[in-house]
Amino acid sequence: MNPAISARKELSVLVIDDDNAVIATITAALGNLQQHVVLARDANIGLERFHSACPDLVIINIDMPDASKFATIQQLLEVASDLPIIVLAERSNTDDLLHALRLGVSDYLILPLESTAILEHSINNSLRKARLIGENIRIRKKLEKINAELEERVQIFQQDQQAGRHVQINMMPIPPKDIGPFHFNHKVVPSLYLSGDTVDYKSASRHETLFYIADVSGHGSSSAFITVLLRFRIEQMRLDNLRGRFEGEFTPAHLLEVLNRDLIKSGLDKHVTVFMGILNDNTNMLEYSVAGHHPLPVLYQHGVASPIPLARSSFPIGLFGEATYFNQKLPIAEDFALVLFSDGILEVMKNGDYANKEEHLRQVVQDTKGRFEDVKAALSPPKTMQVPDDIAIMSVTRT
Repeated sequence: MNPAISARKELSVLVIDDDNAVIATITAALGNLQQHVVLARDANIGLERFHSACPDLVIINIDMPDASKFATIQQLLEVASDLPIIVLAERSNTDDLLHALRLGVSDYLILPLESTAILEHSINNSLRKARLIGENIRIRKKLEKINAELEERVQIFQQDQQAGRHVQINMMPIPPKDIGPFHFNHKVVPSLYLSGDTVDYKSASRHETLFYIADVSGHGSSSAFITVLLRFRIEQMRLDNLRGRFEGEFTPAHLLEVLNRDLIKSGLDKHVTVFMGILNDNTNMLEYSVAGHHPLPVLYQHGVASPIPLARSSFPIGLFGEATYFNQKLPIAEDFALVLFSDGILEVMKNGDYANKEEHLRQVVQDTKGRFEDVKAALSPPKTMQVPDDIAIMSVTRT
């Protein structure tokens, strides 16, 4: 006896046949294999006994004159698609045999049966196929459930992303905006739904306007989260200065030192490049500090565009606790325009090496005299392009 059958618990087999000789042979063989036999002498009774006995396997003789035998096979498979069905047929009955195979039966045997070993082998193969089909169905249902859960999570994630983007947009000023005698404008293009680039410009005192552009390392939700923290902390310091509560000098370099300490203490393992400036409309001076930010802003005045003078720079904030930051000052002319970029702009430019790209930025500002809409038109990537990094462009001119 095959150990695969003998090791199983008692198997229930439904035999649908009206041939006494065939029934006797199959019943004896299954009896010897200690299997429980449920007998039906026509297809309609077989269908009834299938529902009452719930057999593990069905053997049906398609040489029976009963016209409903094929309909019965089809109904059985509709109820239980993984049900193993073995059909019996005379060697000459090829048309009916092909019909049964097309319906999806698991195996067939040619009558008369030569030995019980052939029957046993067919049963084992049919049950093995049924188990594989059943397992595939269970796996498919499990995958469908997982896919449904993933779709739900993706939808939640997209809603979170939309909410995060909404927060980011609401935290940034609505461009364009005039603050005293200065006119600001900007555009931020995220590489993902959320951006690691941010800009801001607000009044810091009666005659001073604070502005900055910041680029958080990486991109996506983690970098966007840092932009929120950064903006919140800068806003705190700006309000403290307006209320006379800010400790120390309210200068770009000192603000960067505070932000550097705060970011390192947070342990968020992110760094941020920043260009921060304060415009004074009383002295017509720009005071600024650079924390590892590239490309440098392009300054247009007296009819000439060039990268803003940089005597000393420093590291991005969030890298080194001992980093120090330095202020520089320069007078601003009547035709003054300052155009600032995040480094994502360099990723979409096709002007060769870094030096050539910087020169292209300078030339664009020169040709446009720093007018924001013209600069944006000359440098913005196509709307259909998936940008590899966040892009921010900001300008400040006199009103």
